[in-house]
Amino acid sequence: MYTFIDTLMPFALAFLQASLTCVAAAAVLAGVLALVRLRWPGVASQRLVWLLALATVAGAFVLALWPAPAGLRMLPSIEIARPAAVVADTLPDAVVFGADDGGLTLDAVPAPGWLLALSAVWLLCYGTGLGLALLRWSRAHAALQGLLATAMPLDARALASHPGFREAAGPAPAVLESAAPVSPMLAGLVRPVLLLPRHLRTFDPGQQQLIVAHELAHWQRRDHWWLHASLLLQTVFWFNPALKALAAGLSHAQELGCDRQVLACRPVAVRRDYAAALVAQLKVQQGATMALSAPFGGAGAAALAERIGQLRLPDLGGATRLASAGKAALVLCCAAVIGAALLLQPAFAWRAPALSVAAGTAAASTLPVWQAPLSRIKVNSPYGERPGKPTPQASPFHRGVDLSARRGTPLLAPADGIVSESTDLYQGQAKFGKVIVIDHGGGLRSMYAHLDQRTVSAGDAVTAGQAIGKTGNTGKTTGPHLHVEVSQDGRHIDPQRLIAALRAP
Repeated sequence: MYTFIDTLMPFALAFLQASLTCVAAAAVLAGVLALVRLRWPGVASQRLVWLLALATVAGAFVLALWPAPAGLRMLPSIEIARPAAVVADTLPDAVVFGADDGGLTLDAVPAPGWLLALSAVWLLCYGTGLGLALLRWSRAHAALQGLLATAMPLDARALASHPGFREAAGPAPAVLESAAPVSPMLAGLVRPVLLLPRHLRTFDPGQQQLIVAHELAHWQRRDHWWLHASLLLQTVFWFNPALKALAAGLSHAQELGCDRQVLACRPVAVRRDYAAALVAQLKVQQGATMALSAPFGGAGAAALAERIGQLRLPDLGGATRLASAGKAALVLCCAAVIGAALLLQPAFAWRAPALSVAAGTAAASTLPVWQAPLSRIKVNSPYGERPGKPTPQASPFHRGVDLSARRGTPLLAPADGIVSESTDLYQGQAKFGKVIVIDHGGGLRSMYAHLDQRTVSAGDAVTAGQAIGKTGNTGKTTGPHLHVEVSQDGRHIDPQRLIAALRAP
C-alpha cells in the first residue's frame, strides 16, 4: 500500500508539472505562429512548420515528465513529506533526517499540501477526460466504419466512366462512393480508401477532376499519416486548447498544400471553378444533418475564405512563405521551448520527517559524529530515492552521497579506523573504480569510490583527518566526484546521520 503511494505521489506531481508545461509550450508556439502569419501569411500552407510545433509540444511534455538528472535542473527540488510510519517500518534503510534537517538537497523546498491535493485531483480528472476522449474517438470510428460498410466500391470500369478520374494518372487507393452527404476523404491509416459522395457527380466535370486530384494529392503526400498522429495527440492532450489550434493549423496547411499542388500552372479560370466547387461542397455539407467529418477543404467558412483568398494570389501565396532563415529561427524557438521544459522543472522526491524514539530513532542518537571527508562540501546527489538516474544501469535508490570534487582533491578519513579494503575491484566489480573501505568499529563501515589514487592499504590504521587518497573519475561515472557510503551492521544508512557537514548550507 505504502509502496504504491510512494510511487504515485511523485508521479502525480510530475504529471501535473508536465501537463502545465505542455499547455505553456503549445500556447507559446501558437502565439509565435500567429505573429509569424501576420508577416508571412504563406506559412499557413507549410505543413512542416505545424508538424514541428506539434512535435515540440509533445516533446516538452515527455521531457517534463521524464526523470532527468538533477544536475540538469535549474530550479530547487520539491520534497514530499513521507508518513512517519513508513520510515519506521523501513529503518535503517530508509532516508532518515533529524528535526532540523533541510531536506534531500541543500536547496530543496517542501511541497505545500494544496499542491499535493491538486496533483492528485488533476490525475483523476485527466484519467476521466482521457476516457471520454477515447469514447468519442470510438464512436466516430464506429460511425465511419458504418459509412464505409454502406458505400459502394468502384471497380476499374466504374472509375473509367467517372468524370472525376478522366485526368487521374498513376496508382490510386481503392475508391468507394456513398449516398451520404459527406465530404470527400481518405479513410484509414495503413490501407486508406478514397470515399467520394455521390452528389459529387452533380458538379461540373472539371470541378470533379479538381476535387479528385486534391484527394489524390493527400494520398500521395501521406497526409493521412499526419492526420492520425494529430488525432492521437489531441486525444492524449485533450486538455490543451492551444494544441488543438496547432492541430487545426496542420489540417489547414495540408489542404492549402494540396491546393498548391493541384492548381500549379493552372489558369485563373480553373482556379475560379475550383473555388466554386469548394463553396458548393460546403453548402451541401452545412445543409446535411450528418457531421461525421470536417467539410472538404477546411473546418468551416473561415477556413474556406482563407483558402479562396490564397487562390486569388498569382503564386498561391508562395512569396509570403517562410524562407530558410525563417525556418531556422522557428527551429531555434522550438529548441528553446524544449530546453525550458528540461531545465526549468523541479524534481520531486520523498522527504522523511523526524521520528520519535518510540518510532525507532533511539539508535541514531548513539551514532558518533564524523568530520567531513573533503575540505569543501557540495552535495551533488543525496542518499535515498532519486527521480533521475545518472546512467541507465544505476539503481533508482542511491545508497550513498555524491560529493562534488575535482580530480586530485585530497580525501580525508572522517574518523579513526582500520582500512579493510583498498582495491580497484570492489565486490569483484570495476564500476566503483578505485575504492577504500574503512572499518570504524561498532559495526560501522565507510566506503569511498571513484578515486584517482589510494595512499593506504588494507590493514592500515588511520586517524580522523588523515589523507588516505585523492578523488577522481575512475569506474562508471558521469564526471569527477566522490561517492561515499556508510553501513551499520551490514545495512546502508544515510551518511548525513554521521557527517554533519553534509547538511551544511
